Amino acid sequence: MGRKEDAGGLMRLAGKVALVTGASHERGIGRGIALALAAEGADVACSDIGFTAAGEELSAQLRDMGRRSTFITADVSDRASVDSLIDQVEAELGALDIVVSNAGVADWQAFTEITDESFDRIVAVNLTGAFNVGQAAARAMIRAGTGGRIVFTSSVHVQMGFPSMAIYGSTKQALRALAETMAIELAPTGITVNHIGPGWVKSQLNDSSPGLQTREDEEATLRLIPIPRASEAIEQGYAVAYLCSPEADYVTGEYLRVDGGFVVGKY
Repeated sequence: MGRKEDAGGLMRLAGKVALVTGASHERGIGRGIALALAAEGADVACSDIGFTAAGEELSAQLRDMGRRSTFITADVSDRASVDSLIDQVEAELGALDIVVSNAGVADWQAFTEITDESFDRIVAVNLTGAFNVGQAAARAMIRAGTGGRIVFTSSVHVQMGFPSMAIYGSTKQALRALAETMAIELAPTGITVNHIGPGWVKSQLNDSSPGLQTREDEEATLRLIPIPRASEAIEQGYAVAYLCSPEADYVTGEYLRVDGGFVVGKY
């Protein structure tokens, strides 16, 4: 049986300072990541471009767990906003040890119907945003001189295509190349770079999925997953906490699927 959000964790990250982007929605993966890191002892800055009330509530919840936490509004697709975010986190909580680039968006459109607006929006957040956060995080960690952990939220789309998600899938596959190259270049500085691959998570991102609109849709999806249920956001957080822990000191450039066997079940 998996641990619960309030189980206290193993405190493997005590004294560490973390930043999680895309962290405020009450049904998002980012919230699960923030809670898991805090359960392991990390102080956590939460950031998002919207859902401010939910973000403030999350930071209050983390403070109730005995952690330092703050919520900062930022647009990951805007470099100046990301640089300001990093500066604010360091000013309020101290030098960054962990940065999780989790912010992401999706649209479901047939390939021949993809609009310029949708293309630009998805690339701006999922790829440009990840680059902005990853580069700013790396620069900050190198300045601090103590190494660090950078984790991206990619997707099972790294290994499997889905109809109507050509651009989303493309950005997630690009994240793999980004993470692997960063891992090679940053290893001498003591920074590891990895990414997790969520499968079906019952999050707000998937609410609009055409394939998950009815009970019959869900049952059809579940038949493809060896562990026949959707992931809880906190389970994605556990994977991130591992990648940021001392147990993962020798893990970099890695892709950790957290999908209940979805990829191997389908193929």
